[in-house]
Amino acid sequence: MRIVVSPGGPRQDGDGNKRYRPVMMDFDARANILATEVQDDWEPSIREQMYENQAKIRRELIAQFGEQGFDAKLQNFIDLGAKPFSILAYHNQFLEQARFAFIIGAYYPALVGACTLGERILNHLVINLRQEFTTSPHYKHLYKKRSFDNWPKMIDALRDWEVLLPPVVNDLIALNSIRNNSVHFRHELDKDAREPALEAIRLLERIIDGQFSAFGTNQWFIPNITGASFLRREAEILPFIRLVFIPNCFLISNRHQMHFTYDGVMITDEFSDSRRELTDEEFASGEF
Repeated sequence: MRIVVSPGGPRQDGDGNKRYRPVMMDFDARANILATEVQDDWEPSIREQMYENQAKIRRELIAQFGEQGFDAKLQNFIDLGAKPFSILAYHNQFLEQARFAFIIGAYYPALVGACTLGERILNHLVINLRQEFTTSPHYKHLYKKRSFDNWPKMIDALRDWEVLLPPVVNDLIALNSIRNNSVHFRHELDKDAREPALEAIRLLERIIDGQFSAFGTNQWFIPNITGASFLRREAEILPFIRLVFIPNCFLISNRHQMHFTYDGVMITDEFSDSRRELTDEEFASGEF
């Protein structure tokens, strides 16, 4: 029997042949298209299609950001690059706002926004996950307060709780350094805030891409599946995965179908009452 699947559904008896697939996500890859250099040896139809796509994106950006000073805005948009393929979480709308500020030339607000968003992400993770780690030595320092501004304390706790991936820890430490140099008075920012803002946004996006990406080779994804990502069975118990990923996932078999509608994404799946638990490897291989 074919059924329509809803996101974030809990496991039921007989769901051992299913895995969670991240579907609810946010991204913007238009900068990559604009930055693509059309090659003379491409097929004429492909060259024409690329020119049309680039012209369409430019029209969209003019409508969004205005004609005045558009060349500079366009360059800022391209320099930012693509927005990461991120699961929906605490950061999406505020990252968008920091990017918008940079694009229109509001570099200091973009700089401060990127840095404080890093702090906001840390606060969300600590506050929402700390009850999962009540026996941790960090808990007694974190269980009362409603917010935190001590980055090293939050980073250390989330690292020891194995929430943050090691490369993300390093990038957060680097972003904290930029944050301290930006919030505290420095004459240099009066002359040029563009480069620090660009550095901060790129670093923040690397953090988001490393920790919240809906695709990739992170330890919680089943390896060797082309074109899609599925959570490993044993990763489902991780507090971070339960909090952030599963609400944005569909619990589906490897026989599902994805349909794009005006309202978003609809997934249908073949109902199965099989009680056999598939391993991740069996799921990836297409067994059912």
